[in-house]
Amino acid sequence: MKNLPKLQSKTYKLKLRSLFLFLFIFYVLSFILTPFTQASFSVPVEAQVGQYYLNISGYISPYASIELTIDGVFTRATVADGQGKFSITGVLIKAGFSKFCLDAIDFKRLGESYTCFNVPPAKSDVNMDNLFLPPTLGLSKTEIAAGGEVLAFGYTMPNAQVTIYLSNGQKLTTTADGTGYYIFHIKGLSAGQYNLYSRANYQGRESLAPTKTVKLRALSFWEQLTAFIQGIISKIAKALTSWALGPLWLGLPILILIIILILKLWPEKFTFIYQSHLLIFATRAFRRPRRPLHHQWWIGY
Repeated sequence: MKNLPKLQSKTYKLKLRSLFLFLFIFYVLSFILTPFTQASFSVPVEAQVGQYYLNISGYISPYASIELTIDGVFTRATVADGQGKFSITGVLIKAGFSKFCLDAIDFKRLGESYTCFNVPPAKSDVNMDNLFLPPTLGLSKTEIAAGGEVLAFGYTMPNAQVTIYLSNGQKLTTTADGTGYYIFHIKGLSAGQYNLYSRANYQGRESLAPTKTVKLRALSFWEQLTAFIQGIISKIAKALTSWALGPLWLGLPILILIIILILKLWPEKFTFIYQSHLLIFATRAFRRPRRPLHHQWWIGY
């Protein structure tokens, strides 16, 4: 009976060491296995599918990037020259091919122009020349207060006349500068959602209409208040889950567990804690008899 406290103390120490060992092994394995779980393996495959060719040429703003997609899959890309001319040739297509899209972004990446084309089902090579793509279009912000102001801008052919269309029937016209850049000041919109797109007229020729429009939302007072509160909540949640605070949330429970185990194993060495008026409630909780916990064999209670 005299050796019982010593045996219990050794048992607690053994369990504590086992817990520390388990946590250390888990910590090391998480770092070792992370690169393997994030690794991706790809096998390059090349194949030639199709019997006809698609050849496209046209013009847009100088030095714009143009991507060709077929059935939503990236197929080819090119860059317009200093005069805005571009071409994509020799793209293999299958019989029955009938649709493709061109996604253009100006050289300053301010705006985008997305246009799709429907053609008769291909029975031979498909050639489309002299395409005048719509101007690229971007917004300074996608949400404004009702009655506020937003800037709409983009690029097209130099000195072209540009018209921007709003879904409420409003349209504005301006002239692009020598680089093809244009800008609109849009204001006085009532609360609601608007779709915008732009077209250009260059040397008497009208550009194509884009397939995708740009969305703008004018917020009422209550929508602004709701968006403001949601923004604050989002920032707080992002801060709490950031890499800077992530280790704190992981390490704090472990630290608390270690402190509890130490207090249980060597209570006589920490009597100053029990005498603290600030921790009187906690000490009562420690001294109060408790029912055995389900996992006491693991954490040493």
